[in-house]
Amino acid sequence: MEPRTTLSLNSRILPFFLIVALFLVYALLPTQNSTSDAYDYAASVKWQVDLWRPHHLFYNITGLGFHNFCQALGWRAQPLEVLKLMNSLAAGGCLLVLWRILAQLQSTANIQTGLLLVAGASFGTMRYATENETYLLPIFFSLLGSYFMLRQQRQGKWMDVVWSSFWAAFACLYHQVHFFWWLGLGLGFLVSGQKRGKLTMAFLLPAVLVPLAYALVMHLQEYPFSQFQRFVFQDFYKNSVETTVSAQNFLLTFISFIRTFFEVHGRMYFLLKQHLVYIIPAIVTFIIALALISKMFLYRTKPVLLQKLFFQVHLIILGLHMLFAWYAVGNAEFMVIVPFLVAILAGCFRWKNHASFWLVGAALFLWNMAYAVVPNHLYTYTNQACVYQVVQQKPGALLLLQDKNAFEAYHFYQSGKYYPNAYESWASTEVLTSAFTQAQLRRQLIYTDYSPADSVLNRAWFMRHRPPSSFFQQFRLEPVTSCPTLFGDKGLKQIFEKP
Repeated sequence: MEPRTTLSLNSRILPFFLIVALFLVYALLPTQNSTSDAYDYAASVKWQVDLWRPHHLFYNITGLGFHNFCQALGWRAQPLEVLKLMNSLAAGGCLLVLWRILAQLQSTANIQTGLLLVAGASFGTMRYATENETYLLPIFFSLLGSYFMLRQQRQGKWMDVVWSSFWAAFACLYHQVHFFWWLGLGLGFLVSGQKRGKLTMAFLLPAVLVPLAYALVMHLQEYPFSQFQRFVFQDFYKNSVETTVSAQNFLLTFISFIRTFFEVHGRMYFLLKQHLVYIIPAIVTFIIALALISKMFLYRTKPVLLQKLFFQVHLIILGLHMLFAWYAVGNAEFMVIVPFLVAILAGCFRWKNHASFWLVGAALFLWNMAYAVVPNHLYTYTNQACVYQVVQQKPGALLLLQDKNAFEAYHFYQSGKYYPNAYESWASTEVLTSAFTQAQLRRQLIYTDYSPADSVLNRAWFMRHRPPSSFFQQFRLEPVTSCPTLFGDKGLKQIFEKP
């Protein structure tokens, strides 16, 4: 066996070093401001309930297995922290598989590494690599499907068709939206060769895994098979997935697409108020952008497409995912795949100048570290822990909260049950009046975190924003607790009728 050349070793060291470095960033800087879904999934693992959720069937049970594995190794961390680490590992795995795809497309290590940096430093990746969400594990398996498709195109092995379908179908068991990735790969195989019938059968056969897995779970849960469709598409029947068509679809899809790469959020204003030093990353990013633009004008060479079919397949996959994200009112969670697909699409071309990818990746990394990952790790944005302490002392109190769902998920994670007496403070006057009247009849204490101050500009503001409810203007609000956050005091106030 011939020893590996120094050039071959260098081509592996640089991308591998970057992947390890990004993984360490993800693992060491988890968010301290988890979403309601993150608490909900962690609660399912902690209390071992709702372990089989049809929309992402295998996620919670995988989380339970990983949590038990960590405990067996002696790490007694809380489930939420363990599951964040699991997602950091998943993100590292995604980058590792992406590297093996790019290594087949690009012979230059600098281009491979630059594209890896773009994918790994994008906000969509960094956001969910530091959080307990369901989106990175299926991307890992879908990327495996793409890897085997590319290998089949290069080597012509029939088993690679089977493996491609198997991993892409397996991804659907971690999130149903990955059906579109599987479908795109299938269309690619359908048009790629002369033996289309044999290719189609080889691709369809492993996908039987998906209905079999759902059937097995239904059997374990003693769910009637006559309700198979309702079980599989449970989130759609319960309206848990937003699917409407309005002007918001276009606006929020555009915003979410930008945020897939760069963090854009109302908290940035509060960061600048906290420390003016936060202006420095923006200035440096602007300088990098100018350097990138200048390079684009200096080196205006048209790239050559090398892998036409592989490019077309992943362009279709990107289009299908974007269309569904648009239908789901610009849901950013369905766009986490975009940085990985963009890296694959760019990798299908021959590039003479690799510095541009490094500049883009460096700008993304600096911006998202400064305005997302580090602040999410250091600062507190929510008042859930504060509110939980109050209801521990005053059980049964009526709560009128700005984010009821987040508190209920936090309460579920801490206690194993949802809090029954909470309403959204932005609800209609009729709903709040009814809740207030019933609480008075039951002699319940009534608290709220309502504030007339301006709301933080985010997706929830676009989806739910209304003028401050006239309901609170008729009452006297007396502070009972202080809950300092980056956005100011979000303490609870007790509601009294004005004399």
